[in-house]
Amino acid sequence: MKLNELLKLRQVGGEYMIINPYSEETDMTQVISLNETAAWLWQQVEGREFTAEDLVGLVCGEYEVDRATAESDIRELCSEWLHKGLAVEEKR
Repeated sequence: MKLNELLKLRQVGGEYMIINPYSEETDMTQVISLNETAAWLWQQVEGREFTAEDLVGLVCGEYEVDRATAESDIRELCSEWLHKGLAVEEKR
């Protein structure tokens, strides 16, 4: 998996948002908010390929969370990122 390279993470105040700075239209319905943990993960994998397992390892290394909970949460996060076009599956 790889993050959509057209999208950028921006912090405005205490909020993290994913935007497309290359879009000619300003469509606020296209702005996607991330929580602090998701934004941190985005920063960790930006510009490189990663797997859900990589994200689980990052979360378990940074936060006090059991592996089963991290795996469940990361599966949901990856599904959401793929569905919303924030990430793409790498073709091998």
